[in-house]
Amino acid sequence: MGLTKVDTKGRVVIPRDIRKRMGIKPGEEFLITEIDGDTIVMKRFDVRKMLEGMIKNAKGINLDELKEETEREGNRVAKELYDL
Repeated sequence: MGLTKVDTKGRVVIPRDIRKRMGIKPGEEFLITEIDGDTIVMKRFDVRKMLEGMIKNAKGINLDELKEETEREGNRVAKELYDL
């Protein structure tokens, strides 16, 4: 745990001991999420890992089936919303 401040440009410094333990290097990106009014969570953001996961999940997708399913769902929602 460490104490840090927000500077005039909105930047926050991650304390050195935390950076060292976690192997955080300059230029790494993080996702920042507000949990509630006084809690923020930072998670390492690895674009390569995210893209690899997306590609892995997309390999089994049949585009024709996806298009048909999208049209069916759009028609279902339109019927509900507009009493068609």
